[in-house]
Formats: sequence, structure tokens, C-alpha cells
Amino acid sequence: MGKYYYLITGLADISFDDVKAPYTLDAFREQVWSYISKRDRRIMDLLLLETDCHNILSLLRDGELSSDARTGLYTLPQMEEMVAAVKADDCVETEHPFLPLFIKEYLSDEWQMQAGFAVDRILSMFYEYAMRSKNGFVSDWYRFNLDLNNIQSAFTARKYGLDIRSLIVGTGDVAEALRTSGARDWGLSQEVNFFDEMARIQEVEDLTQREHSIDMLKWNWLEEKTFFHYFTVEILFSYMVRLGIIERWALLDRDSGQRLFRRLIGGLKDQIEAPVEFRDVFDRPGR
Repeated sequence: MGKYYYLITGLADISFDDVKAPYTLDAFREQVWSYISKRDRRIMDLLLLETDCHNILSLLRDGELSSDARTGLYTLPQMEEMVAAVKADDCVETEHPFLPLFIKEYLSDEWQMQAGFAVDRILSMFYEYAMRSKNGFVSDWYRFNLDLNNIQSAFTARKYGLDIRSLIVGTGDVAEALRTSGARDWGLSQEVNFFDEMARIQEVEDLTQREHSIDMLKWNWLEEKTFFHYFTVEILFSYMVRLGIIERWALLDRDSGQRLFRRLIGGLKDQIEAPVEFRDVFDRPGR
């Protein structure tokens, strides 16, 4: 694993409350990728692969990429070729076999009926892939994200009387506890060090503030876990994730912040009457 003294010491300081990122994500990528080793580039590539998950879902759902879509590892023609190959039942050669597998599932009758849960499914498959990284920090980061998203889904399901098991994705001790435990805390308050914080966040009524608090939880996790890393790829990985957090909030207004919660409740619209605080999101033109 390489040491990147000059690259990292030259990075601008950033904080969670910054209103503007010192670099765009694209500019940061251009600055960093050519200076790091091939092995470390594969680690950083996971951040681009996560972007591909959203891009492929957008392509399948809308037939095109959204206007604000970022470039991941795959170009639009490559993704279109992958979708066409899956439709033709051809063999798809890729380093990331979960992508054609997801495409096949999405195009099936079952997934057409459950399209609202597609984002959870593809991210679950991505997390399972990323958690197999030989880099312990990166593996732990994606495990943390999977567990955090599942805990948030469980709180949402409990609040609105939904079947928790149908909303939990992926594998692991936390996912299993959320699916099977009848305890109020699912037996996790002593096992997951951020569980109590997530419970407090769920009590916040303002959706934008709730999402903001979750991003702060992620930011703090990154800072804590990189404290004893010096001039390594983990610092660059953490820095790029935090840049993305700053950039996202710089672009969001209050209404956009509320729309972030579609990933939690978008698939529930046809199952329940939308809760009062979500009805303006569901009913807004362009939903």
C-alpha cells in the first residue's frame, strides 16, 4: 500500500459545516487517480462503482441517465451494451458480476412489480461486493452503511406498521437481528455503537435535518476510523466521501432534502397511505 505524503498534505482542509467543497468530485478524481498505485486505484474505484449502481438503475427505469448523473467506471454505451446483452441472454464479461445479475432481476416480472425496492436491492448487492474488499477500512465502511440503512428502514417500517423483514437487505448479524428479533431495540443497542444515535435521529420530525444528522454520523465515523491512518489510500477514500457530502448539501434546497427520503418510502407508496409528513413529497408534480 502506497504512501501519498505530498498528495495528502496538499489537500485543502474540509469540515462538515463547509458550504462549498474546495474541489468538485470530478476535479478530485482527476487530481488523484493518476498518482496512486493500481492496487489503491481499485479501492478508490469502489466509489465510482457505487455511482454506476445509481446510473444503471436510472437507465433501466427511465431509458436514460438523469441530467445530473456522474460518470462512474462504466460509460453510458457500456451500460447500454450490458443491458442489451442481458436481454439477449448473452454472457456478460465484467469484473462486477452483480451488475448483470441485478439487471436480469430487474427485468424479471417479479422485479417489475417491486421496482420501488430496486435501489435497495442494487445497493445491497454492491455492499456485499464491496465488503469483500481486502482493505479492512473499506470493508468496514460498506458494512457500516449497510447496517445503518437497514436500521433506518427498520425504524421506518415499525413507525408505519410495515413488515420489517421485507425491507431489510443483505446479510450479517445486524440484518439477521432486524429480521428475527421481537425486542424493542432488536437486541442491537448493546451490539451496535451507533444504534442509540440512530434512534435519536429517527425522532427528529424535520426530514432534511434528519438526513443531515445521518450524514454527520457518517462523517464522524470516517474521521474516527482514519485517525490512525497516515498518508494512505484510506485518507483519500475518506476525503472523497466527505467531499461528496459537502457537495451534495451545497446543491440541495429544503425540498430537495425531503426528496432524499424517497429511497426509504418510495417503494411503500402503493402499500400504505402516505404519512402526513410525506404526502407533499408524493403529491409533488414530477414524482
